[in-house]
Amino acid sequence: MQILIVDDEVHLRNSLAAVLSGTYQVQTCESGTAALELLKKSSFDLVITDHQMPGMTGLEFIKKGKDVSPETSFMMMTAFGDVNQAVQAIQLGAEDYFLKPIEIPEFEHRVQRVLDMRKWRARLSVEKDNQKNHTRLLGNSQSVHNAKAFIDKVADAPAPVLLLGPSGTGKEVMAKSIHELSSRADMPFVGINCASLNENLIESELFGHEKGAFTGAVSSKSGKFELARGGTLFLDEIGELPLSLQAKLLRVLQEKEFTRLGGVKTIKSEVRVIAATHRDLKAMTHDGRFREDLFFRLNVLNFNLSTLAERKEDLPEMIEFFWQKARMNSNSKAQLPDDLVAVLCAYSFPGNIRELQNILERLAVLGPRQGFVPTSLLPPEISGSMPANVITLPAVTDDSRGLDESLEHLERKLIENAMAKAHGNQTQAAAILKISRGTLQYKLKKFAA
Repeated sequence: MQILIVDDEVHLRNSLAAVLSGTYQVQTCESGTAALELLKKSSFDLVITDHQMPGMTGLEFIKKGKDVSPETSFMMMTAFGDVNQAVQAIQLGAEDYFLKPIEIPEFEHRVQRVLDMRKWRARLSVEKDNQKNHTRLLGNSQSVHNAKAFIDKVADAPAPVLLLGPSGTGKEVMAKSIHELSSRADMPFVGINCASLNENLIESELFGHEKGAFTGAVSSKSGKFELARGGTLFLDEIGELPLSLQAKLLRVLQEKEFTRLGGVKTIKSEVRVIAATHRDLKAMTHDGRFREDLFFRLNVLNFNLSTLAERKEDLPEMIEFFWQKARMNSNSKAQLPDDLVAVLCAYSFPGNIRELQNILERLAVLGPRQGFVPTSLLPPEISGSMPANVITLPAVTDDSRGLDESLEHLERKLIENAMAKAHGNQTQAAAILKISRGTLQYKLKKFAA
């Protein structure tokens, strides 16, 4: 941490610098003017300034210093303080204000508190940036790149978005990414599955109801359109919405207003709608099961998500991500051996990402608490697709020597397979195994001994 101390009293500034220099990198200045020049050239985490200084007061310096370096934290000290001065300092951006003289332990505590708050804000900012940086979209395939490009283009568009694709392909995840990268990110993201409720309930869930609107309506209730005000409403499985409600939804999208069930008051709709479905809505319009006008209203900006089978190059990264998440949830320290990962990568995953998550959660719960998860724990439909060249790792036992021998056998077989694929080329074999050529040569000598 870089700290700058500004005070025209040389003895005091040197004393404070000596207190902090054992923990932080400290520089000193004798005036606000000199400190401003230093701020223009160097980066400081914290500036501690006196108020009464020749040429420029501490308050004037904080105001100008914040303009020069907005991210820097400021503390002000003075021997002649009052409440108004303290208020001014805080209003100008100072994070603390104290009177001289100050006890050394109290001074160190105040400095540490300001720097801790700075670290907390920085961590919060990183977490927020990560949330808004497509971190939900795993993989590096062309499909993922296309999805990210689409999100960037439509994030702040007011028009509805329609996400298409089989179940489990991540439509809700993509909807949340659109919301988080939009200017609505600080407002609610509200989702509803149109297939999960009957016709009467879904109308109430979407638009709300007034007291007495139907049997059991003992009080008024806001619907999803109201709860999502200013934010995003995600309508999952829009293809399951009853025809009678499709007309009401179309009116909301066109007129930007609605009324609660059993009510007469018109409520303005201030939401951005993202809809999703695994069905072919265009075909449903021909069959009369989906309104054509609603389809065209929703289908302004659309994206078709790929199945997991169509983006197999993303599987290793996704397996690692969801496995670590499953391990954490089940307090497991077990690892996935290469042969099990190979089986997963060879599987077609008809249930897509959701099926992959479920399988890894099953392995984390049913597998050993440490060591390697045996391939035998995979569901039969997956283990039946095991490639012929996959080596099955024996189940972990308490016999540590037996485990060492099993691991050595596996390692030998993996190296043999890699050398065979590389036609004896050690550089290529090392690349396949993701190890250095020197490590490979060491292993080959070890197994040849």
